[in-house]
Amino acid sequence: IAITMIAGVVMNTPANAAAKQTLTVWATGGDADAAVMKAAGKAFEDANPGVTVKVEAISWGDGYAKVLAAAAAKKGPDVFTGGLSWGISAGNKGALADLRALGVANYVQPKVPAQIYKALVGYKSTKVYAVPFDLTLMMMFYDKTTLSKAGITAAPATVDEFNAAAAKLKTAGVATPVYNEWGNADWLGFFSWLYSMGGSLYDAKCNVTINNAKGAAALTQYKKLYTDFGAPKPGVADWSMNDNIKNGKYGIGFSGNFQASSYYTYYKDYKNWTAGPVPSAPGKKSVAFIGGRGISVMGYVSATKQRLAAKFISSLYDVDVVKAMNVVGAANNAIFLSPVVEFADTIASYPADVLATIKTQLKDAQGPPNCIGWEDSQNDVTSAVQKYLFGSTSAQDALDAAAKAMKSRL
Repeated sequence: IAITMIAGVVMNTPANAAAKQTLTVWATGGDADAAVMKAAGKAFEDANPGVTVKVEAISWGDGYAKVLAAAAAKKGPDVFTGGLSWGISAGNKGALADLRALGVANYVQPKVPAQIYKALVGYKSTKVYAVPFDLTLMMMFYDKTTLSKAGITAAPATVDEFNAAAAKLKTAGVATPVYNEWGNADWLGFFSWLYSMGGSLYDAKCNVTINNAKGAAALTQYKKLYTDFGAPKPGVADWSMNDNIKNGKYGIGFSGNFQASSYYTYYKDYKNWTAGPVPSAPGKKSVAFIGGRGISVMGYVSATKQRLAAKFISSLYDVDVVKAMNVVGAANNAIFLSPVVEFADTIASYPADVLATIKTQLKDAQGPPNCIGWEDSQNDVTSAVQKYLFGSTSAQDALDAAAKAMKSRL
């Protein structure tokens, strides 16, 4: 009997040890973003005894390089969040697991807007290397009183109305009539103007279209923000957009919905501030850039761990998990905007009008292109755009240079 009991202990110990698993997640962003992910991890641990979810923050600046380095070394995270186009780029380099084969893609796709899902799947690809984790939506922010004092009775909806409103703010003595916080003078800041004026970076078949007539018109308009309406250049931008809008120093600001998080964390009784869709050309839709993060599974992890990772990712689309993430997010000024649009209503910190704008803007928002080479072309596009914004080249020449770089990577 003693021998049998000892043998049982010896046999059971490895089995129990094997049942305990640790899932390592790299969360791109800061400590607050990691805290939000830890809330999801805690919910997963509670539902799956024996599993530990370890969350580590990595920065936006070198996060993509770290993911590629981890893939080369076959050592690092099991799961990571990152830019929406990281999955396409890293997946095509052989670094990631196919989420379609793991059953994640079919589970997630019906739950999120089609254009957001499409942004994470490579053009003509038969594999899915990332699905949407969270969203960051470009919006137009302003203080109602500041606009009213300048004689602006309604938020500008078209490009012409925006130019007229910005001119009135300047005449009224607003120190900075227009301010770009997210994507200041780079491709991201240009994106919403380009698409809302009928242009695009690529067409549906990934032919480069940034340098057509619509692109040149949009870039000419984008320059007005700096030359005509006082938008600060990169390097002099600050992180006090909220305070400056509240105090009437800034007129209209363009940034992500994360700005609303800090408003309703610090200024819960501030009612004059609000948000609206980005301006569009007459007859065109307001098409805001939608960024955020995708979530992927590293290709080097074992099949067993990949299945566990797939189960964890699927849990992120449960409304109760999202609510738990937002409780932590609200306390850390990091509201989590789920890619499941109806879950926006769970964000208690946002007032009804801001939530309505978010949901309206999400209907036509566009993510980054799903074309091969886009991730590697972004710096070249920004460089070309800035040569026109702050240099002597023409809009057409700048976009021709951007197009050349984009075509070289297709």
